[in-house]
Amino acid sequence: MSALHRTFSKWIAVATIAGYCGLVGGIALAASSPFAETVILNGKVITLDSDEIDDITFAEAIAIRGNEIIAVGSNDEVRALMADWTEVIDAGGRTVIPGLIDTHNHLYENTLQAFPWVLKAIPELVQVQIKADTPEEMVSVVEAALRARVTQVPAGQWIQVSLNPAQVAVQTFGDMLNMQLLDSIAPDNPVLVRTRGGAIYNKLGIDSIAERYRNPIPADFWIDESRGWSGDYTDGPRCVRGDIMVPQANRVNDYIQAYHEVMQLNAQTGVTTHKTHLQCEGGFNASVHLDRNDLMPIRLAWGHRWMQPFNPRITETYWRIGDWVGYGSDMMWSIGSSAGALDGGGVAWCTSIPADDNIKRRELCPTMESSPPNVRRLSHLQVLAELAAAGRQTGIPGWHVAGDGAIQAYLDTLFAAGIPMERMKTLRLQVDHCHSVTQEQIEMAARLNMAFSCDATRVPSQVIEEDYGEEYLTMNAPVASMLKAGARALVSEFGSQSEIRHSPFEDGVMWMTRKIDGKNFGVPEEAVPDRLTLLLMMSRWGAYALWRENEIGSIEAGKWADILILNGDYMAGEVEDLDELRPIMTMIGGKVVFEDTDLRDNQLRFNTDTAEWEVARNTPTDLWRWESVPPVIPAY
Repeated sequence: MSALHRTFSKWIAVATIAGYCGLVGGIALAASSPFAETVILNGKVITLDSDEIDDITFAEAIAIRGNEIIAVGSNDEVRALMADWTEVIDAGGRTVIPGLIDTHNHLYENTLQAFPWVLKAIPELVQVQIKADTPEEMVSVVEAALRARVTQVPAGQWIQVSLNPAQVAVQTFGDMLNMQLLDSIAPDNPVLVRTRGGAIYNKLGIDSIAERYRNPIPADFWIDESRGWSGDYTDGPRCVRGDIMVPQANRVNDYIQAYHEVMQLNAQTGVTTHKTHLQCEGGFNASVHLDRNDLMPIRLAWGHRWMQPFNPRITETYWRIGDWVGYGSDMMWSIGSSAGALDGGGVAWCTSIPADDNIKRRELCPTMESSPPNVRRLSHLQVLAELAAAGRQTGIPGWHVAGDGAIQAYLDTLFAAGIPMERMKTLRLQVDHCHSVTQEQIEMAARLNMAFSCDATRVPSQVIEEDYGEEYLTMNAPVASMLKAGARALVSEFGSQSEIRHSPFEDGVMWMTRKIDGKNFGVPEEAVPDRLTLLLMMSRWGAYALWRENEIGSIEAGKWADILILNGDYMAGEVEDLDELRPIMTMIGGKVVFEDTDLRDNQLRFNTDTAEWEVARNTPTDLWRWESVPPVIPAY
């Protein structure tokens, strides 16, 4: 055991073998048979079996039967559980860790816009990307791009345009860029022009949405309906793509195939479970279709939002939705109902930070009975809070609450509903992003057992530096303060969501150095303090937020066998080099869903360059989910 960072010292699982409790070879088991179907030997196993880094067990080997881990210990102890038919995986001294849990992403939606091979397969989803330095230049380029695009696509096909930077784009909306201009150039095509801060639709686009959802678009959706100007730039475009564009182009099966491949790409990145909120029928249906055909590549925990954003009766819907927490399968389950974003992102967040009136006017902050477009009314949250107070909702999952002003509105609404403190602690409250958080909110989160699901992005720091003052950088993702106070701090969006990631620890370097491309990401004092804490934030602690702490998040007897073998030693080398580590094997529920030739000369991989599967079984294995051809997804 000299190669281990700590000696193996404790076993807590209990075996029931042939009707009695006992030990085999001195090792405790959690299974109905003493023999393992699979063992991983010669690893540096970081079990994450404790919330305290000093108590985390390090081991050499793992025994697996079916979809569960039955034992963790030394090589000799695990070898005692081998039969002549047991498959052996030699980790070769590499680090072995639990499968990673991405507690906030949008894979079902980003599938339709982020990956080149998907756009090649579904060209109807191509967006025109425009950048300009001034509003005048931007409008001129938009006009030219639309004139060109209408000659390239048939009448009736949607045209999408994305504008950057948002600070310039939002200045064009209304007077310069509006529905009337879009109609004059593209009268026969639905058009969506969006940026981070709003969107413009033409008349055909608006009519298409109303026809699909069988009701007029709610007034809250618009800043100026007469000009086709909406402040919504996330939920609307997501649902338009998945619910309208994909079916109109007869691409539903292509979308499901692409979504499957993007999840497999995340398995290759080390993500074995992810959480999202499903507010669009297309994403929900695609997920369910894969799950019922036993083809989900990674686990999905989802929050219920599918009636948004085009439902004029959201409040009434929530009164009737019921308690979905925990409902589903091992691969897809509900974690409750969420009413959605309570502020915008980037310049549109809601914060208490003082600033010039022009800056504050950009912020999107909710009220009880009305709200800026792209932001949900607090009355929607109030309904869920009242249901929770009455015992009719078990969980209220993640919300987009980028700024501290939105966090405070969230907390105030929960307390106003009269939820007892002890009841509040059981709801597994979670907010997404943590772009600005006060110390008082951190202390309250610790009392409420609330989690912050934080993403590494340079945007909030840039906005603070340019518009509010560098002294407020301490509020940007203050994860060290969260950890010190005992609040639940999680790392999210580290998977392949908007780009292809080659290491799950690319963001980890940012969290531990508090630098992104050499520039400030918050302040150094708020860095994640050590590597084990980073792993806890990426795995064990996320399992609790997703209501599966007894099944995932650590390598322990009795838990599901979601396991990664990395290509090196996680505990060695410089922090700045962590992003050189990547999985060479990903196992989910005891099945290998990704394997690299570096491990045992086998290959099971989706190649994003050629958009095809690479399957090479050069050494015997029974663990692969697929044979020599890629999985065939039944038509929807």
